[in-house]
Amino acid sequence: MVVRIGLILSLLVLLASLPANARTWLVAPDGTGDAPTIAAAIDSVAIEGDVIELAAGVFTGEGNRDLFGTEKNYIVRSASGDPATCIIDLQASEQDRHFGFRFYGGG
Repeated sequence: MVVRIGLILSLLVLLASLPANARTWLVAPDGTGDAPTIAAAIDSVAIEGDVIELAAGVFTGEGNRDLFGTEKNYIVRSASGDPATCIIDLQASEQDRHFGFRFYGGG
C-alpha cells in the first residue's frame, strides 16, 4: 500500500512538472492572424516558450512599434525563416521618436 501511494505521488509530481504546449501566434502586417499587432501577440503570450511569428511584409503604426518586453519568455521570429522579409517601420522622425523593442529587468 505504501509503495502504491509513493508511486502515485511520484507520478503526480512528474505530471505537474511537465511543460504545457507552447503556442505559435501568427501576426500579419494587415492585422490578420492570431493577433492584430505585435503588441497584442506579446500580451497574449501565456506559456514560456510561446512563439510570435511575423508574416512577410512591413509592420507599421501603433501596436507594431514602441514594444516593451515583458518578464515572459517568448520568441519573435519570421514565419518564413528569413528575417529580411519582416520589416518593422517605426515611421519615426527627429520630432516624432519611436523605438522597436525595449527590454527591461531580467537576470
